[in-house]
Amino acid sequence: MARGRGDNMEDEGSTDMPASEGTMTVPSFRVGRIIGRRGAKIRELQDRSRAKIDVTDEVDEDDMTLIRISGSADQIDHAKSLISRLIQNRDEMGGDAPVRRDRGGDQPPRNQECYEPSVTFQIPDDKCGLVIGSRGSKIREIQQETGATIDVGRRDTAVDGFVTVSLTGDQEACDAAEKIIKDLVIESQNKDKIEKPPPSEVMDVSIDLTRRIIGPMGATVRDIQERTNTEIEIARRSTAVNGIVRLSITGDAKDAAAAKRIIQDILDEGDAPSLVMMIEERFCGLIIGGRGSKIRQLQDSTGTAIKIDKKSEAKDGKVQVVISGSESQCAAAQHEINAIIAESQDEL
Repeated sequence: MARGRGDNMEDEGSTDMPASEGTMTVPSFRVGRIIGRRGAKIRELQDRSRAKIDVTDEVDEDDMTLIRISGSADQIDHAKSLISRLIQNRDEMGGDAPVRRDRGGDQPPRNQECYEPSVTFQIPDDKCGLVIGSRGSKIREIQQETGATIDVGRRDTAVDGFVTVSLTGDQEACDAAEKIIKDLVIESQNKDKIEKPPPSEVMDVSIDLTRRIIGPMGATVRDIQERTNTEIEIARRSTAVNGIVRLSITGDAKDAAAAKRIIQDILDEGDAPSLVMMIEERFCGLIIGGRGSKIRQLQDSTGTAIKIDKKSEAKDGKVQVVISGSESQCAAAQHEINAIIAESQDEL
């Protein structure tokens, strides 16, 4: 189902030339900026370009959303130009708008009204999935409704059980998005206060194997829950004792037992390394990233566990990388690692 269609466009300004269609892709997290609050921005883009702009639900493996644009060739080009400038954080006249800096960088002057303020606040790390939704559906919905860009910190970045949510956009959009997210969290917490039945099954799981159960972006654990009609809760990593965390399964006894068998099968598959590759030791830092940020991202996105030998263990200038998980997960992780190395070599 498509979003942001321009079905109510007026015919005024149209030409006798037959309409054609062009396409472009944009990062999915920028869709909210293109549509704007309640569709205000996309209507403005259509009015200015005289083209019909359709933001579709088609998202590729790189999380890029397809946009279809209909009109004359000039109208299509104009619409593409407006959208490109918009997602590059430029002002409506085509000039560069001030760019939000990371912490520690220079801040733009306070009197520049086109600067988009950033709002940050914290939510419990176990509510990340609630805000993001299945395959990012909830976060996209909030972005479309408010026009704000939303970034939810990963659970492995949590401090004392809380992650940071960053909002970018005009003040009204940020305030609206913050209210929606906080309301979601409060509503969920109120439901949590209702006494839950004790778990039907409990498992002790190695902290290194939890990603395998969760899967890429939570896909594996959601699939298990849907297949068995159960609720699965994995304790926070900060609660681990001797590298072990508690996994609880709640539901009908028969369903919970089925979920436990599926999880045990997943764990058994990973008893031995699934894939081993060798990389030049000079690329270790690229794969690991600052304070392990890159390797955590790779593990989260692919659902694998990745272990890289120390440089001191290198042989002939190469170190061993062990990737554990299902065959498809390991292949995905290997592809990502090779892509990082290839990109680095291209820059040399």
